[in-house]
Amino acid sequence: MIHSEYGICPPFEGTILPECPLLFGCEYEIEDLVAVNTLPMGIHIETDGSLRNNGKEFITSPQPLEDSVELFSMLHSELAYGAEAFSDRTSIHVHVNCLNLELDEVRNIVLLYALFEESFFSLVNSNRRDNIHCVALTETFLPSIYRVGLSTMVARWHKYTALNLKPLATLGTLEFRHMHGHSDPILLRMWLTVITKLFEVGKTFIVSKETISEDSLQKLFYTIFNGTPLIKHWHSIRATMGNQILDVKLSTL
Repeated sequence: MIHSEYGICPPFEGTILPECPLLFGCEYEIEDLVAVNTLPMGIHIETDGSLRNNGKEFITSPQPLEDSVELFSMLHSELAYGAEAFSDRTSIHVHVNCLNLELDEVRNIVLLYALFEESFFSLVNSNRRDNIHCVALTETFLPSIYRVGLSTMVARWHKYTALNLKPLATLGTLEFRHMHGHSDPILLRMWLTVITKLFEVGKTFIVSKETISEDSLQKLFYTIFNGTPLIKHWHSIRATMGNQILDVKLSTL
């Protein structure tokens, strides 16, 4: 399992149990801060040199989905910020607990994500697709190492990719770096729900050359992205997936 592979001491015992619900640790970057009132429990502040105008990063402890959304709303109710709070420099990073997963399960989730990477980008501001701190896997050499074991993938991965595997070795998490900065709890809930479905499907559907078909891709899309604005646009989404499908199929030969 991830926690034993990397010798990670869990933040609390339940995070390594198979029945542990999916937990999210979120990092919220906000600029143009005027005041920070009482911070909700479960959040601390860090200074980020890339942020301007008194910008800060607010980091949460691991929380289930609904608690994460509630904490997000509570945080914003305690902040005062100006009109430039969510510039192109700000983003929301989501760490997802994998301490209780097997290495092969996580690798399968990564391959499933790779198939639908453009769909994930379609749910965030378009400028995130070209952000140097959120690089699409398909724009890197990383698809060439999809075929190796997870530990080797982690060792050779790069931090500034949209899906970052590096934290697996230190925190036991996968990091999703796509989301732009904002204060909308409905948008955050949708994003965390899509990630949850990715994990749920990734633990049951085994990605392989034999299982990747037009029928299975469409069914997977409707399962993972149900309830999002993308659900009516399967055919246009499918048209963006050619390179990703080829990369994943080659990794399973």
